[in-house]
Amino acid sequence: MSDHPSSLEHLLGQSLSGLAELSRKASRLNALQQAYQQQVQGPLAKHSRVANLRSGILVIEAASAAWLSQLRLQRSLLLSQMRQIDPSLTSLEFGINPGLAKAEKLTPQYSPNKRTISSRTAKELNALADSTEGKLSESLKRLAALSERRQKDLED
Repeated sequence: MSDHPSSLEHLLGQSLSGLAELSRKASRLNALQQAYQQQVQGPLAKHSRVANLRSGILVIEAASAAWLSQLRLQRSLLLSQMRQIDPSLTSLEFGINPGLAKAEKLTPQYSPNKRTISSRTAKELNALADSTEGKLSESLKRLAALSERRQKDLED
């Protein structure tokens, strides 16, 4: 182990493959969640969600045992529908997450993202984008530009 600190660029280079894999999984879960919400409509959709995907098993959480029972009744149909979205799915697994019921009560209908990135961070993102290539570089530049637009909106 070195006594000298590693540069940000070096650290990012080491973790980019892990971040890319995490990003792919998050995108896949998001797509599955959106498809799930379209397949399961009404109150059940509000009281359940896609929680994980591991080894072809789609994990779906329900807010209570009652909602879990409703999911189990629809298991075959739901698996068939979800396989149309992702043919690699082999089965469904269900679980209970009481936090879903609490989260629904606390979640506002619409809450715009009010977080901002400082102008210094935007400059660092642009510098990092200049030292990378491809989609990552483009994404970093868009993020920095978004930050700059939000800063201008706050000033107006």
